[in-house]
Amino acid sequence: MITHTQATRRRVSSPLAIDKPTLLTLIAASLLIGETFAGALRYYLDMAGLSPLLYLPKLACLAAAAWEAVHARLRPGVWLALLTMALASTLALLHGASPRNVGFSLFIYTPLLFGLLCGHYLERRVRLLAGVIGFCLLASLVGIALDMYIRVPWKGYSYMLGEVELTANRSWGFGTVDRLAGFARMSTILAVMIALYSLYLAAFIKSRLLRLMLYPVAFGAIVLSTNKSTAVAYLLTLMMLFLAAYRVPTATAFLIAVLGGLALPVASLLLNIPQSEAYSESLFASFNDRLIHSWPNFIEVVLHEGWGWSGAGFGAVGSSAAAFPLSWLELLAIADNTALYLWGMLGVVGVLFYLLLFPLLLCLHRRGPRIRDALLGMVFCSCLIGWATDVLEVAVSSLFIGMAIAHVLASQPQPVARPQASMTPLMRH
Repeated sequence: MITHTQATRRRVSSPLAIDKPTLLTLIAASLLIGETFAGALRYYLDMAGLSPLLYLPKLACLAAAAWEAVHARLRPGVWLALLTMALASTLALLHGASPRNVGFSLFIYTPLLFGLLCGHYLERRVRLLAGVIGFCLLASLVGIALDMYIRVPWKGYSYMLGEVELTANRSWGFGTVDRLAGFARMSTILAVMIALYSLYLAAFIKSRLLRLMLYPVAFGAIVLSTNKSTAVAYLLTLMMLFLAAYRVPTATAFLIAVLGGLALPVASLLLNIPQSEAYSESLFASFNDRLIHSWPNFIEVVLHEGWGWSGAGFGAVGSSAAAFPLSWLELLAIADNTALYLWGMLGVVGVLFYLLLFPLLLCLHRRGPRIRDALLGMVFCSCLIGWATDVLEVAVSSLFIGMAIAHVLASQPQPVARPQASMTPLMRH
């Protein structure tokens, strides 16, 4: 006769059995691999007439997040954020956006929602996740080498998916220098992925020598992508990590990282920077363009429409506005600053959400497991990259920001119900 314990052991030992944390980690792995090879995959899948397959990882993330939202016991703050997103979607529709804009924005934010709702499961499989990230980092480095010496077929390729033109790999440069994207879609995304992948792996490498070897390799690859903002952000993140034992200097760095991203768009309105041809060809040309054109123009559109307090709504700002253009809001497609991006979308609430990065970083700085150290470096680096990038639309970055929020929420003490008076001392213990 088979006992209950024997039956349970057989089920656990079955080669086809897979637990929930492993399944969700595999979904996250498919997202990371898909983003790492997005440029090449878009090209080859389009050649085979299978372009929609590229979106399966995000759809899986969306399904997992929806399941968790329905069946799990979420914190009130999470429900408040989801309610805010729903109200902002309605606001965008009232402002003239279409349901396609809202749906596309939801699709963009799928990694963030997945990390927020399912991130605590991924923490139980950190070794599996680290193996996938190590593979993605190695593939990114190989992709840069190929892009340097070989004319890869997906470079500069674009295709149509329905009525929307999509870029498999953006071919662009700075002067005569080609901006390398490897297997990814853009050099910016590649640089962000290399930075975050290396910061994650470094937290789990016990050997100090290996970490000191990993950092320059990753930094060199970021430099080869010619993405200056990510290179600077990566160096500053390494400086923060080396000073992480000192709480006051580290907290000061957190405050500067958060407030700096908010101050730059404001400075673009106050500073009167003349544009010159010599300056536009310098290393700071892209930053100069943001100060003179991108940020002031974005702010002007939002204020002109009277959306300074409420924002344009969820779906009227960012890539969704670029994929499904709103004829009178073309300038809201790219903010080039995460604080400005959230303000344009959610108004004052968006600014408050952005400022929550500071307490998030403080919580991650507390002593804890290695995953907390990994998330600290990744969130701090993403915050700095967000000074000149809409970093929430970078899938890898938003996934780990969601995981960081989930980690901090899970580490907060749960309210404990008071024991009833009728309970005996033995029952209370």
